[in-house]
Amino acid sequence: MKLDRPLDPSLEDLEHRLFGVTDVLIDAVERNQVPEAIAKSVRKSKEWAARSAPALLVDNQQPDLPIDVTEIRMPDFLADMIRREVEAREAMRVAGAQVPASGVIVEMTQIRTPREGQLDWFMQTPLYALLDVEAEGKEIWHGWLVSGEPDYASWWDFVLQEEDGPFTPQASVVQVWNPVRIYQPMITRVVSCLSPYRLQAVRALAAEFVGGDIPSDVRVWPGRVAARDTLGGLRVATGSPLGDGHDPRHRYQHLLFHAAEAVRAPARLALAESVRAPSARSAILDRLRAWVQIPNAGLALAPRVAGAMSTQEDIETDILWDGLARVCILELLPDGAGRAEIHATSEVPVIVELRVAGHLEHRATIDKAGEASLLEWDSDETAALTLEAPDGRRIELQLND
Repeated sequence: MKLDRPLDPSLEDLEHRLFGVTDVLIDAVERNQVPEAIAKSVRKSKEWAARSAPALLVDNQQPDLPIDVTEIRMPDFLADMIRREVEAREAMRVAGAQVPASGVIVEMTQIRTPREGQLDWFMQTPLYALLDVEAEGKEIWHGWLVSGEPDYASWWDFVLQEEDGPFTPQASVVQVWNPVRIYQPMITRVVSCLSPYRLQAVRALAAEFVGGDIPSDVRVWPGRVAARDTLGGLRVATGSPLGDGHDPRHRYQHLLFHAAEAVRAPARLALAESVRAPSARSAILDRLRAWVQIPNAGLALAPRVAGAMSTQEDIETDILWDGLARVCILELLPDGAGRAEIHATSEVPVIVELRVAGHLEHRATIDKAGEASLLEWDSDETAALTLEAPDGRRIELQLND
């Protein structure tokens, strides 16, 4: 792996901006714009204490310092970013770009859900997405998350070029590995728009990503972006393939995948609102009860453990597996699509696998000290969940028909 320089921004700065206690979040707490559960956590943070501490300065303790009248010149890269942002805003104003529409890149600054209070979340930094096509539910679109860190671009990141401009630097990398559904009321404004030809290039890269084939002779080179041809001979600019565990782009993708939940979760709620049938709740409970009755499986029903991604009105029970794991079905739509969260309940590691149409889509080993596995599947193909313990105990649950 070749790494010429530290990637910009640092992963620490990015993680703090996305998930830390920032000045933006503290300001929102002071204005009572944050759910109370989040506000309580912020008020307990060291950042809140530092911000709230009075300045204990005594004039006679401060030496007289000379006034520096040297002219401060704005760095060239910052001036260029401002110029590009201004040009993008003016271009969108003149074009009068509207949403929703295929090919537009949109900005989202607030969590919005079909019904107030469904998510006690707060978005402290804008997120961006490229709209592709309408999804199956009302006011829902398919698309991809768009970021502004080309240094972290991988083989499956479409890096915007001059021909795609003008565009804001904060939304310059289309993450085809990070698809999302977008709930239209989340959209604040259009920040740029790709031509039909360039949108087709993004789609070609996304289609190539599904196959997952990467030439073996391509060098792993974090921080490098280069042009290449994709399906149909369409020209794209991407980063290099991911390297081993020391490649910082693995951590970057982990952060951005989880940040995208702020976009995915409202869309899932909206989709559930649009297709939920009166019998959905009873159908889910029937499936849970059927699992419990599997002979010698060691399964039992248990009260729901509240979680950030759960909705109590949908399901009130979880499945416990033999003291090893808890299966939380967060959502199971009448058409068979759904989401699940798998928690380890002991120190014994559990292997979690999700197979869709017989193909392995997800595999992880979880234990009580680590993170849960969050799974999601669509309705158009059969999905099955498998849990396996080191001693050979194994169960398989059919998630849809």
